Amino acid sequence: MVRGRRAGPIGWGAAGPSLTRVVPLALGLLPALARAPAAAQTRDWAPEDRAVIGDFTTITAVAVSNDLVFAVTPTAVVVWNPPARRWQGPYTPPDGRLLQGVFAALADPLDQALWLGRRDGWTRFEVQLRLWAGGPVPGNVLDIALDQDNPLGGLFLRTGAGWYTVPSGSDVATPGAAPARPLRPASVNDAIRANPALEANRAAILTAGRLRSARYTAAAAASGFAGRGWYLGTAGAGLLYLAEGAALPERLRFGLPGAGVAAVYAAPTGVWVVTERTAASDPSLSFVSARLDEFQWLQGSWIRGLPFSQARALVGQGSALWLGTDAGLIRIVPKSEDVTAFDESRGLPDSRVLDLAARRGRVVAGLAHGLVVAADSGEPERLAPDFSDEARAVLLGPGDTVWVGTRLGLFRALPGERELQQPAGLREAPSLQAPVYDLAWRGDTLVALLEDRLLWRDPGSGRYALGPALGNVVGRVHTLLSTPAELFVAGERGFVRLGLTTPPGRPTLTPGDLPGPVTDLAADETYLWVGTTQGLVRFRLDAVPR
Repeated sequence: MVRGRRAGPIGWGAAGPSLTRVVPLALGLLPALARAPAAAQTRDWAPEDRAVIGDFTTITAVAVSNDLVFAVTPTAVVVWNPPARRWQGPYTPPDGRLLQGVFAALADPLDQALWLGRRDGWTRFEVQLRLWAGGPVPGNVLDIALDQDNPLGGLFLRTGAGWYTVPSGSDVATPGAAPARPLRPASVNDAIRANPALEANRAAILTAGRLRSARYTAAAAASGFAGRGWYLGTAGAGLLYLAEGAALPERLRFGLPGAGVAAVYAAPTGVWVVTERTAASDPSLSFVSARLDEFQWLQGSWIRGLPFSQARALVGQGSALWLGTDAGLIRIVPKSEDVTAFDESRGLPDSRVLDLAARRGRVVAGLAHGLVVAADSGEPERLAPDFSDEARAVLLGPGDTVWVGTRLGLFRALPGERELQQPAGLREAPSLQAPVYDLAWRGDTLVALLEDRLLWRDPGSGRYALGPALGNVVGRVHTLLSTPAELFVAGERGFVRLGLTTPPGRPTLTPGDLPGPVTDLAADETYLWVGTTQGLVRFRLDAVPR
């Protein structure tokens, strides 16, 4: 079962023009490529309108131009600008097959375009124009090169059947002669021979969180504005830069240290993202800047990591972030990286946290059994202590009121009351007593997400009303997000815009425009951030379908 952030009963277990050119594939290769998984989009998104930020700890190839460093991952190309110390990208091809099987990369000295060697062919990416091209060659590609005596000669590919050439401006590889003075990609062994410290310090360099081991995958020598030294790709530790004469490389972090996004929280200059434990990665808390040029990873202690496997909610309060996890309520101060965990031994009636809400120094946690409230510092305390059912959704209201979404409907916890109270307007209307999956404020209007529609409370009259039917456009719903302009509802298959009294618009779905099932939503003034099981997606709000 794919788990949404609040899905059902709980069971824990860069600016510029956008152009696209994709070369038709040779008929002989079509059957093989038809069996390969493709990541085709349902529309041609401009990079500034949609960006997918995934697990970029695996680098398949590296290339260096005079002032840029290209790092190739299984799903995207990212660019490091050493003089500015800023990232560019990620750049995702319109067809995911253009990055499948990449094993080598070279930067064209004429226009800084990126040439990639694939086991079955070649790919070219022109970063300034966002222009992709690619095609096959007969046989298995063994090596690639440029010809220093023929700068306009394009890419040379050595196969078991001989040499092929893709001239600059051409979309077809044709048989040809070997390059007269070849410029080939550097190898990891080249980097080690030039820097014996890479081998001597291998254990320190290639040990990731919780003592996981990484390995070198690619290397490229740098000079000029790109620095003097070596850039190294790894499987497990991302991109590294070893400056000339240094003993240990610098870790250049981009994206997330894991693909499975569980929760997202919008901060003033970007978002905080929780990724969960998988077979290949450990849980983490990461910061992603709104411009996608700065990243921070918090992964806990080197040996133990962060003390949870799964997460369902993330909120900010003061200088701290609070995580709702399968192992309790966790408070993290990013500046100091201090981690404090609250579980059943420290005031929680149940360690499984389903939802969080924060306001004015208070953090309320809805649990698999009961409710608690915590201050910025101090132990959690029970709310409505006689309530012991699932608190699927929580929302802080005026004063000390806490609204609670349960499997039996919408309730509220009032100061001094031992049990949850249901407003009279709901208590007297059985048709409105449906399971609640999420809560949000739309101005001063309280909105609840039910299984198939919205329930909202008129702030003037105090009466409750139902919105239009949602249907099954996004699958099983779990998240409601309110922005200044509209509401968004997310389910496992995607998300959709809607209003209190207007039906859903055109949904954005997976597969296609989303890399995987949706887990959470967050928004700032410019972007909608979508957490999925296969990474974080940043959409420009005004580009989201209506």
